[in-house]
Amino acid sequence: MNVGAIILFAAALILAGLAIWLLIYADARARRDEMLLRLRAGEEAAAAVRSSREAQLRSPLLRFACHMVWRTGSEAEPSTVAKMLWVLSAMVPVTLLLFGRFGGLAVLGLVFAFGYGFLRQRAARRRAKIVEQLPAFLEAGLRVLQAGNTLEEALSTAAAESPEPLRPLFVSVGRQVRLGAPLEQVLIEMAEIHRSRDIKVIALAASINRKYGGSLRNIFRSLISAIRARDAAARELRALTAETRFSAVVLAVIPAFLTIYIYLQNRLYYAQMWESLGGRITLIVAVAMQVIGVGVIYRMMSVTEDNE
Repeated sequence: MNVGAIILFAAALILAGLAIWLLIYADARARRDEMLLRLRAGEEAAAAVRSSREAQLRSPLLRFACHMVWRTGSEAEPSTVAKMLWVLSAMVPVTLLLFGRFGGLAVLGLVFAFGYGFLRQRAARRRAKIVEQLPAFLEAGLRVLQAGNTLEEALSTAAAESPEPLRPLFVSVGRQVRLGAPLEQVLIEMAEIHRSRDIKVIALAASINRKYGGSLRNIFRSLISAIRARDAAARELRALTAETRFSAVVLAVIPAFLTIYIYLQNRLYYAQMWESLGGRITLIVAVAMQVIGVGVIYRMMSVTEDNE
């Protein structure tokens, strides 16, 4: 393996990571400056007519990337996420040029799989904290409802008393509602982004209450009991299947690392196989079976994830 190619790829990867970090930093600073200017100029009414971030996502790829980023707690704008995708796309020809066709595809697959796993893990941890904090949040909102306040006031008051990461989530909901967005629509968008059935239930309850009336207090009580019972069952299931899930991860990772190791030790091994029809068919079938196997293992493991 050419050491120079590895050094160039590492440098390109570091530069790409630095570019993404600068984009995130610039976006956060621009959002902060815009908020300060809006507060000084009193332009909240003008901001109410702006479409939501969700309405800007016309591309399925951009929508998927934005949802992955937002689930980790970032508030990056769709334009910033699109620039990140362009930076990552620029890494594709560089990697193929440095490592060749087969090696480049293997390295790209490994890098993107690691990045996806990292984002998914951060989102899963954040979602677990949200689910853990929801019962206390709903109890605080229930007390405000019992005092005769509206659902919007209950959610706003409960959000002010909640810790991270639930507080900024519902503070953002309250901000959008004050700017004129319907509460049900904001909650539905949040539930879709964070894949939370509980928030979707709150949105449906708010919609039904607004149209037909009814008691939100009973719904909140039932939802609190259901969340706690499901969380206890999920924890028990994860504990019982820990060994199985670890074995699944090993079975999914070992073939990929073994393939990369063989390629790094002998680059002609797969090149000679690719030259013959039988070897080409063998490689294609092997890759297809590996992808299918990883997909099956992923679906099996996602059963133990909450709110998937």
